[in-house]
Amino acid sequence: TEDGIQYLVRVGDKIEDIEELQNLILFDPGVDGMDPVRLSDVADVYKSDNSAEIYAKINGNDGVVLSIEKQPTYATADVADSIQAKFDELEKNHDGLHFTMLSNQGDYIDLVVDSVLNNLLYGAVLAILILLLFLRDLRPTAIIACSIPISVITAIVLMYFSGVTLNMISLSGLAVGVGMLVDNSVVVIENIYRLRNKGVSAVQAAVSGTAQVAGAIVASTLTTVSVFIPIVFIKGMTRELFTDMALTITYSLLASLVVAITLVPAMASGMLRKERKEKSHKWFNGMLKGYKKAVSWCLRHRAVTLLAAVGMLIFSTAASMSRGTAYLPDMDSTQISVSVTMPEGSTTEETREMADKAIERIMSVKGVETVGAMMGGGGMMSSMMGGSGDSLSVYAILDENKTESSQAIASNIEKACEDLECEVSASGSTMDMSALGGSGISIKVESQDLDALKEAASAVAEKLETVEGVTEVDNGIVDPTPEIRIVIDKEKAMVQGVTVAQAYLDLQKALSSSKEATELSEGSDSYSVVVDDASMAEMTPDDIRNYTFTVTGMDGTEKEIALEDIASVEETESLSSIRRSSQRRYLTVSAQIAEGYNVGLVSRDVEAEFKDFVLPEGCSMEFEGENETINEAMGQLIKMLLIAVAFIYLIMVAQFQSLLSPFIVMFTIPLAFTGGFLGLFLTGKEVSVIAMIGFVMLAGIVVNNGIVLVDYINQLRLDGTEKREAIVEAGMTRMRPILMTALTTILGLFTMAVGMGTGAEMMQPVAIVTIGGLLYATLMTLFVVPVLYDIFNRKKMRKIKEEELVVLDD
Repeated sequence: TEDGIQYLVRVGDKIEDIEELQNLILFDPGVDGMDPVRLSDVADVYKSDNSAEIYAKINGNDGVVLSIEKQPTYATADVADSIQAKFDELEKNHDGLHFTMLSNQGDYIDLVVDSVLNNLLYGAVLAILILLLFLRDLRPTAIIACSIPISVITAIVLMYFSGVTLNMISLSGLAVGVGMLVDNSVVVIENIYRLRNKGVSAVQAAVSGTAQVAGAIVASTLTTVSVFIPIVFIKGMTRELFTDMALTITYSLLASLVVAITLVPAMASGMLRKERKEKSHKWFNGMLKGYKKAVSWCLRHRAVTLLAAVGMLIFSTAASMSRGTAYLPDMDSTQISVSVTMPEGSTTEETREMADKAIERIMSVKGVETVGAMMGGGGMMSSMMGGSGDSLSVYAILDENKTESSQAIASNIEKACEDLECEVSASGSTMDMSALGGSGISIKVESQDLDALKEAASAVAEKLETVEGVTEVDNGIVDPTPEIRIVIDKEKAMVQGVTVAQAYLDLQKALSSSKEATELSEGSDSYSVVVDDASMAEMTPDDIRNYTFTVTGMDGTEKEIALEDIASVEETESLSSIRRSSQRRYLTVSAQIAEGYNVGLVSRDVEAEFKDFVLPEGCSMEFEGENETINEAMGQLIKMLLIAVAFIYLIMVAQFQSLLSPFIVMFTIPLAFTGGFLGLFLTGKEVSVIAMIGFVMLAGIVVNNGIVLVDYINQLRLDGTEKREAIVEAGMTRMRPILMTALTTILGLFTMAVGMGTGAEMMQPVAIVTIGGLLYATLMTLFVVPVLYDIFNRKKMRKIKEEELVVLDD
């Protein structure tokens, strides 16, 4: 259960009565500052033995199942830790009492948080190392390293005051943003360091170096932050999932901007007082020479350069989409849910015997450490783990050092139990988030006519079974109820002298096995007296067919009329329940996606298969399920992306005081998308909702390099440099900060991209898209943006001299 912790307790000789366990004191006022709380006050406690109705086993031993839920105002991990500590104490005080964790959301939260924090730390270290590699000086590297913790702490403080908790999404936002935190500081310190090496004094270099790039870094930060503003315009689960991430990244980037234009120049003016000759980078100088030749070639062959960029965009998009779509990626875990279903009509005893066999088989599977199972009982555990006599649910706890994925172990469990006289179904992961995005394929079939509805649902299910990649098709007709349908022919009834209403009324009285005769009152209580007609209790379908009416004619004579003479009697099945949507009856035909197939691709095939499908008259159908959820979320994110692009353009217009320069920079966005799609394709990932968040982020990140490059080209041209010469010189001068900012972000996301740690799979597509987009776009920005600038920016630029200014009097 959500935020719940379940235990099976193996009871030894020291605890002879279940009441002794129920009365165990969990919290003592002298120790915890709370009123005494007994175990039975906060948990459902059940006992299992051979004669009891409750079945609870752990590793083959009888046990007691505890289920504990936290209060809404407390953190799950804290509650889980407190309970675990108390149970450890109880084990010490009671010999033979053992607790085994079956499901603990607190442990999962701790694992994920630790994983994200480790990724954040590793990312920060790698970002600092790449700075040291480029600058080859500890002083500027140390200055930039200080900006990371200050920005992170500031972001956490702002999170606290805005009510954003430290959860997987918000911490992932910090991990995603850690590489970008140094971008502003890198641009500032690199410019200060460059001026300082030209002989400018430390203080003057700090002031002038910051002033030269201040506008560019403010604009670049605002473009990155602005991509998250449109999240207020979207709705649904997408907004719920990513609002915390948006706020976290926004806070950290705004903090990094303030640090870059205040702390960094202040520290630089003090730490860079001593002149130090810049160390030569032979490999970097060689790279600059090669870049000069390459960009000059691109400027001479502009059409080829642009066509190659467009071709790569088309190829990468088609290649990535060919892998299909997904809502959220599955996350591997150390828990597996197993469902054991017996044939219909099985007794509780038969289910127990089969459960023992299934548990034994499950325990023999490699990687399985603990197996707990329960059937029957009442309360929360019964509803959670199965309470019928022909089924039960099992928790399989896996070894943390397992060599196979939970999906593979789940498949091994099913194979191990396939020869048993029951159906064993194992879920590869209990943390796969499928509940958020739905699962499989669903088709809603609607009709007011129940017969037509059943016919249509069955036909749809049969058609659905023919689609490759579809499995476990269900027509939605659950446990149909047998019925005898009597349809009276109006004309035949009139010939026999009876109306349809009379026939139905007479038949209804005959088929009523009991009726209320009167009501007795005693004081304030009243009791109904029901007369039971025992003769009707054993009426068969043949008795109904042979039923006769007694009809009085116009002349007062009576005659017997057989029911079959005026009506058709047939045995059929009816729905056990009727569901309605917008006043129309409907059934849901559902199916799962077979292993190895993608829900997006299979759903596309299903829709194509049903394109010309003809339903019975009066019936209609509507596609639902996971693919529709994906399409809705994708639509919301595309809307968010378009609004974000508009904001980015407007911010750059304000920065450049021009409509043309921002237009040129905007071409870096499709370049980034090319790299993002290539990243997904090469790593075998589908285009998911999580991946789309990466594309939205890319739109704001990748323009930063374009802004820095175009801004410097404009500065050089204003100083009188010829256009192409300014383009080449700007590319060579700004290559180092562009590569440094890109690589710090890329390395900051590297550990997340490779999926290090439990729960890392959730945010892995964001890291892959961002890394792929930045790698490709950074390289292409240095070649494609100069070509676009050369094509579109044809006017000459020059500074306006003071004597050219005209002052108009009032």
